[in-house]
Amino acid sequence: MSLTAKWGPALHHHHNLAPPTDGSRIWRSEDGVHIDLRGLAEPSATVLSTIESGDIDAALVGHFDQEPIFLYPELEERGWSHEVVESHCGDCEGGFMLRMVRWG
Repeated sequence: MSLTAKWGPALHHHHNLAPPTDGSRIWRSEDGVHIDLRGLAEPSATVLSTIESGDIDAALVGHFDQEPIFLYPELEERGWSHEVVESHCGDCEGGFMLRMVRWG
């Protein structure tokens, strides 16, 4: 299933780390595809299904309610690295941002 089919009519192109104001949960910026996972029951499962879809051509930046510590071994098993991203925008503060990139 494509990202468009899963998350709405189109990816929202956004030029900073803040979520778009149109309610989209997924958007692109210069540093990759962002996905807002805050408030979801299974954010880690959503990340894994997104990266396994093959639609992510660069980095995926996840916006979480809290650090997804159980996601780390799952990412590594699938060949993805991860790093914490500092937020510099008011809309992203209070959560946890994680940048994920496929190895190689």
